[in-house]
Amino acid sequence: MTDARPLLIDARSAALPLSNEQLLEWGAGRQVFVSSLITDLPAERAAARTAIEAIGAQPVMFEDLGGQDVSADQAYLAGVHRSDVYVGVFTERYGVRLSNGYSATHAEFREAEADGTRIAIFTRGFDGAEMDGSQRDLIAGARNLYTTSSFTTADELEHRVGQRLREIAVEDLTPWVRIGRVVVRARELTSDGSTITVTAEVRSGQVHAELVQYRDRKSGSLPFVSPAEAKSVQIMAMSSSTQSAQAHLERITLREQARQGGVMRMAINNIGPDEYTRRALSDVLFGTNLLENIRFGMSEADPLAPIRGQHIDDSILRPVVRLLLGEYLLENGHAHTIDSFHLGPTHAGRRHLRLQWTPPNPYVNAPDAAPVVLEGELEAL
Repeated sequence: MTDARPLLIDARSAALPLSNEQLLEWGAGRQVFVSSLITDLPAERAAARTAIEAIGAQPVMFEDLGGQDVSADQAYLAGVHRSDVYVGVFTERYGVRLSNGYSATHAEFREAEADGTRIAIFTRGFDGAEMDGSQRDLIAGARNLYTTSSFTTADELEHRVGQRLREIAVEDLTPWVRIGRVVVRARELTSDGSTITVTAEVRSGQVHAELVQYRDRKSGSLPFVSPAEAKSVQIMAMSSSTQSAQAHLERITLREQARQGGVMRMAINNIGPDEYTRRALSDVLFGTNLLENIRFGMSEADPLAPIRGQHIDDSILRPVVRLLLGEYLLENGHAHTIDSFHLGPTHAGRRHLRLQWTPPNPYVNAPDAAPVVLEGELEAL
């Protein structure tokens, strides 16, 4: 089903703004964990609290936890578990090690990663020679996987935290989706189990023309991919309202098509299906040779072929890479859910990729399948 031709991406829609009402609606009910040394950074923690509350979200801070009949270690991590976003504020000191061998900040960061929580990291400008060695390692590891933001004052931190939360809100409220070979940013996405309706403001004339062709040619089966699902669909209806010479408001109704046949999951050469999937993806994406001379099905495919060589901007590249990898795993029956995805900034021509998914469970009464983690260095796209 996958169309391997280069994708047509509505890149101009990357900067779609949110109204204050939309931002406050997103923030309502969201919890944001603030992780830092408490005694060293009172002004910075207050600044982070102000930024979080300004969008209607609830800051989760150790100062607010009150008396609990659990250890401090457990209280820290429980706050991470119930939060939607982790905000880490890292400075020169590592902090006192807990019983698990990590400082509280480091333990919270690890827990957020394991949970697949959205992560935003801010580092204060400093002379690296004055930094604790363990803190230097923590920040270096974080920078390998996340784009960190620096600050010098509490006011600057407040601005940067607010800015990053707005970016996350935009990603959540206007997700990128794929229809056929076009990728657009959805202003609204609804599904009733048999039909999917996508409303998008399209700013690319080429993308608009491709969608019109799908409608007029009554194209048959097309791939549809969102951050949560991958399906075969057929366009039922499409209406387009021209807003300007370069902007079209599209409303596209798609009919979901039944999957043809089941997906076979079996061991190959004593390698289980989940491990085989992980090794095959590693060989394709990272250039490893984990399958050695074994070749079967997906080992020859490159899920990222449709975007290679396009030099896509970072603000678009991450969600599009996630779409393509999610499509590959979900459509081929290798994953039930995509649990977490992180694509780091470019270092020496490569990016660190970490992807976790939960395989499907074919039996109702069987234990839940263990998550699968794929991690390695991806050649810069």
